[in-house]
Amino acid sequence: MNDEEIRLGNEVSEVVVEPVRTRNGVRLRISVPASGRQILLCPLELEALTWQDHEFFTRLLATPHGPEEP
Repeated sequence: MNDEEIRLGNEVSEVVVEPVRTRNGVRLRISVPASGRQILLCPLELEALTWQDHEFFTRLLATPHGPEEP
């Protein structure tokens, strides 16, 4: 399934999105080549993203690497 890889990027970031087969069915792998981080999301997790508004992502990206120490 690697021939279905999609690369998305801008001046700040680049991500690779691709479907992968697992024992539990097809998942969407989202990876960041610069950091080596990745996540596999099932269809329900992807659907849950569509329930969110842009404000949710704005809050999420306020501290993209986790909560800041006090």
